[in-house]
Amino acid sequence: MLIICPSCKTKFSFDDSKIGPQGIKLRCSKCRTIFSVTRKLETPVPAPVPPAPPVAATPAARNIKVIIANESASFCGAVAKILEPEPFTVLTFNDGKEAFEAVQRVRPDVILLDVALPSMYGFEVCERIRKDPALSAVKIILIAAIYDKTRYKRSPISLYGADDYIEKHHIPDSLVSMIYRYVTDQKPLEKPRGDESATVSESMVTPQHLDQKEINAQLDARRQMQAAEEQETVPPAAAISSEAHEKAKRLARIIVSDIILYNQTKVEEGVKNGSFYSLLEDDIREGRALYERRVPEEIRKNTSFLDTAFEELIAKKKQELKL
Repeated sequence: MLIICPSCKTKFSFDDSKIGPQGIKLRCSKCRTIFSVTRKLETPVPAPVPPAPPVAATPAARNIKVIIANESASFCGAVAKILEPEPFTVLTFNDGKEAFEAVQRVRPDVILLDVALPSMYGFEVCERIRKDPALSAVKIILIAAIYDKTRYKRSPISLYGADDYIEKHHIPDSLVSMIYRYVTDQKPLEKPRGDESATVSESMVTPQHLDQKEINAQLDARRQMQAAEEQETVPPAAAISSEAHEKAKRLARIIVSDIILYNQTKVEEGVKNGSFYSLLEDDIREGRALYERRVPEEIRKNTSFLDTAFEELIAKKKQELKL
């Protein structure tokens, strides 16, 4: 059967007898995107494909410097493990200012930047990198702060100068190909519109079958990232310790960071016009609901961490916009 990589659109010939009832996971040999293939009930016989020159099985191997910036050391470790098989030098940082200083010092090829970093929000780090001409070659991938497969059904309108963004649950199967794409300056192909046909390349290279060990490793990475977020942001039900308060503060910053990422235009308009809370009413309501689910009432009734986080954001934006 003929299959097409959903990312780079390379065509592959593949033995469909290897596809089980539940489908199969493959890794594109060209761009390294991982995708699933299922068997159709009736598959038409494809027309013969003329032979074409073979393409490189993987992107050109060279040492690629990658910085991971996330407050959770456990999360950084999980992502570093995903990148371990690749020819990458990986550095991790848990603070916004430290991450920015590392970018200035190391000049990485790519920085994977969490939106909710302490000391300096991820979008602030992003904007500072983009203002420095010496760092113009650095590719920036923002990480949406909250691990939730269903929370958002839209993409950010603006990325504060970043090249792309990725949601946490897509990191195990999409991050590696995203890094290679930006380091080699490959642009993702747009889906064809109407009767237009996407231009695709023919490949004699067989896509790599993900064995059960690799699939399990992806599942473990997802579980570890989700557990890291919950460990860093969910206080025990009866806890009122300083650590529990810090976790509640961290969750408040994460919620505000996600709202910033997905609503840059509304955030700036609301700050300028004094209509921040009304313009972002739906997102704020959703954020408050998450905060109430994760933070015990004993902490919520005696603190105002989420309100403080919103007010700190508004103050920072006013300063940034010189209001």
